Order: sequence, then C-alpha cells, then structure tokens
Amino acid sequence: MDSRERYVRALTFQGPDRVPLMHGGLAGIFRVYGQPLAQLFDRYPSDVLYSPVAQGENVARGMGLFAFREKSRGYWTEGQVTYDDWGCGWLYLTSDYMGQAVEYPLANWAALDSYRPPDPMKGVEGVQQMEEAVRKDGHRHFAYVDGGEVWQRMFFLRGYEDLLVDLLEDRPEVYALRDIVVEWELRRIERWLETKVVDAILIRDDWGSQTQLMVRPAIWRKVFKPAYKRIVDAIHSGGAFAGLHTDGYTWEIMPDLVEIGWDEVNPQVHLMDAEELGRRYGGKICFRPTLDHQHVLPYGTPEEVRAHAERMFNALGHFKGGFVASASVHLDMPMANVEAMLDSLSGLSYADQGVR
Repeated sequence: MDSRERYVRALTFQGPDRVPLMHGGLAGIFRVYGQPLAQLFDRYPSDVLYSPVAQGENVARGMGLFAFREKSRGYWTEGQVTYDDWGCGWLYLTSDYMGQAVEYPLANWAALDSYRPPDPMKGVEGVQQMEEAVRKDGHRHFAYVDGGEVWQRMFFLRGYEDLLVDLLEDRPEVYALRDIVVEWELRRIERWLETKVVDAILIRDDWGSQTQLMVRPAIWRKVFKPAYKRIVDAIHSGGAFAGLHTDGYTWEIMPDLVEIGWDEVNPQVHLMDAEELGRRYGGKICFRPTLDHQHVLPYGTPEEVRAHAERMFNALGHFKGGFVASASVHLDMPMANVEAMLDSLSGLSYADQGVR
C-alpha cells in the first residue's frame, strides 16, 4: 500500500495498513533544529507530497503544501511593514513565526466599492510545479494543496475588531466582502481541480479562541456556513477531498462541519473533550488533530508525549480510518519530544484496535 492509498483509505474509513502521517511546523523549525530534524523526517517519512519550493521558502504555509506562488502574507523585513497582494500591510517581529496584519485596505468601508482583489491566477506556476512533482513521484504520495482562507482574509482586509463589530451589526458589507473572497477562492480551486491530480484541498481558517468560538455560533452559521458549503461542494465536484485547518476551541460548530461535508478537520482537539468528539463524530469525519503544543509537547516527558498521541488515536481512530497523524513541530519542543512524537505517531495502526 503506497502513501496515497493509505491516506485515501483513512479518509474514507476503509482500513489502511497504518495511520497516515503528515509533517508540519512553523517557519523557523529547520533553523532551530537543523539537520537532526531533517534526519528524523527522513526516518519517519510523510505520506503527503510536499513542495520542494515551499519547504525552503515558507514552512509556515503548512509544511510546504503546494500553493500558488504569490505573497499572501507580505514578507519578513525587520521593523518594516510590507504588503501582500491584497494590499494588507504585514509586520514580522521574527522570521521564525508568521507576521501580523497591521494595515487594512478596508479599514473604511467606503473603500469597498472601488476595491479589487488581486488576480487569482497570479502565481499559477505553483500549480504547474505541483503537476510536475506528482508526475515525478508517480502519484505514490497524497497530493494535498493549499486552498487559502475566507474568515482570515476578511479580517486581514478589514481589521479583526472592526469585523467582529460588523458581524454583530449584521452589516451588508460583510456579505459583500465574504463573497469577494469566496469567488476568488473558487477560481483557484477550479484551477487546482483542472489538473486532475489533486487529492485534497486545504482551507486555512482559525475559528477558535482558547475557550470558545471567535463569533457567536448563530452568526457563524448565518454568514460563514453557506460560504464553506459552496467551497466544499466545488472541491467535491472536481473529485477531490476537502480539508479544514482550524485552531482553537471549535466544539459548537463540529456538527456543522460534518453537515457541510468536510472530509477532514485539523483542530486543536486537546482544548476539547477528545473522547466525546470521538463518540459523537467518529466515523463521520476524519480527524487530523494537532497535539497539545501548549503543555505536553514542550514540557512533557517523551513518555507523556507518546501517551498523549495514543490517547488521541484511541479517542478518534476506532472506525477503520478517520484519523491522520499530524506531526507538527514547534520551536519550544525538546528534540527528544520531537522524536517521541514522530515515532509514536508513525507506529499507530488500526489493526491494534477493536473497530466500532
């Protein structure tokens, strides 16, 4: 069984030979850990095919997922604001982490009527690079590509606090901006799907704070649920799987994510009740949970890291699939914990569990 089949079987609950593994990490991990980390990644290889260009340029985009070759986050220049293709100003305090949007082209809604998003085909050579890499690989690995964001791009353009107020006031501009972003994303999704070799498209929208959703669930359902439904339906119509990365506490919208039809979610399960998530949604959606990088991964022992990884699997992976191992490396992890995480995740097997 090759890596691609393994990942597809996990997504579709068809009993892969073992749990598929996906590497992850922020931009500074190779600077901090260097060659020892590269050797660990070689020892515990990913089942996902990564872009060699993106790996060297910006690991923060999802450990080198294939992407359009544009500037969606500005770029690092110490102490200076730089601009992305949407006109948002970014400030980076360190090149090891992602920067923060600090200047917003739609800070005044009066600018909305004349605002034009960038050409969605800018950087399309990234699609061509993906096609070439898949061809060289013989499509033995799972081809996961970056599909962008909706919520995050909206507050990059408008400003986070102002957009929260706009949502409470149910301003019509919110819906207009949402549709601008969604239509732009759909153009790119269409281009990815034209290749006929993309296995899955990942949308990146962090929706949770530490303890709750960033907006009221009713607002999320009214404003954003229809937008995500359009995106998921478009991805499925092109024969690909739809994945959603969303950090934070997102318990309230889990049934909505299942209903929309996401094939995979990448949440911070440790902020929620993993066992209850498994009882309610196991077998209905595939989990690629981020392990506890606030406590266990940086401060626990290697034995505690292993126990934590096994707990997540035992809670969510009893369904002949439905679990993908997310090995996300952070800058404050001892190398012994990095190795324990990779070793434990790569050794998880559905055959070792009773299937529900």
